[in-house]
Amino acid sequence: MDFPPLGTLRIASPDDAPRISVVATAAFRYSPLFEWERPDHEKYPEDTLSSYRAQFLNAIQSDDHIVLVQEDEYLQDESSMTTATIPANTGWTAPRVGQQVIVAVISIKLDPGSPHKGKMKTNNGNVVPTYPILPMAIVFKSITTKYTLTILHSGHRYKSSPGPGRDLNRRHYDDWSSISAAARKKNKLEKHSSVSMIVVHPAYWRRGHGTRLATWARDLARMNRIPQCVSAAPMSQGLFMSLGFEKVDEIVAEGDEDDPRGAKTLLLEFGREYRGGLWKRWLLRWLICVTKDSIDGLVGLTQRTLSRMQGQRNEKGTW
Repeated sequence: MDFPPLGTLRIASPDDAPRISVVATAAFRYSPLFEWERPDHEKYPEDTLSSYRAQFLNAIQSDDHIVLVQEDEYLQDESSMTTATIPANTGWTAPRVGQQVIVAVISIKLDPGSPHKGKMKTNNGNVVPTYPILPMAIVFKSITTKYTLTILHSGHRYKSSPGPGRDLNRRHYDDWSSISAAARKKNKLEKHSSVSMIVVHPAYWRRGHGTRLATWARDLARMNRIPQCVSAAPMSQGLFMSLGFEKVDEIVAEGDEDDPRGAKTLLLEFGREYRGGLWKRWLLRWLICVTKDSIDGLVGLTQRTLSRMQGQRNEKGTW
């Protein structure tokens, strides 16, 4: 088995990006990092949606990522159960009440030497799509501006713009990326697999959706004996620690004149015992491949030898 069982999870497709952006906006609104990076979300909610849509769309189509979703029965009043601002026109059409809809999502960045790159995809022939990939264009027009976001499908690749980013504090956004990268490098985690994002729509909290997603990611790391890390916001720290992740460091952005509160997450790691140089992982995988090839070769040689001996027996009438 190459992957842990999916169970009720499924692989995300590019068609899921509009709905995923709604889920991400509704859920990330409760993270202190969201307030640090997106102080003008309420003023420009369409830009928040555009940003998350582009991020997840890129991850869904990237060979370096696995993106999984969890579905549940749609609640018509879900938008009233989040403090995030969700525009009326999101580029996603709500289903009838009770129908299945995406309520949670996880994006996993694979380690550099992973044999799983390009797998677990719905748009490259490796896995049959749950939802068909249609030749279509989704046009999202802001209610308050003339800005238009278009998700175009050409062949098997979609393209999306992250939008103008008017909801962002650009300095905070860029600085956090640098601070996070520095913390990973300092703690020698840059070659790890990582949970890039995990979110559950608040209307569907306390149903085990986040646990299923995080457990699948952890099990993938355990199955392949590859360490995994995550930058965990306060709400997800308990979940990951319950799955065996341990604190490695804190990622901290100090407060400033724009926001004196700053922002902080915990850098957590699973599978410290799997640590080792990347060359060791590649060597192990090479040895596994060589061993398999050697066994296959030995089996083939044995079969040929037996066939030759059988032929000699038939010719001589004895063995």
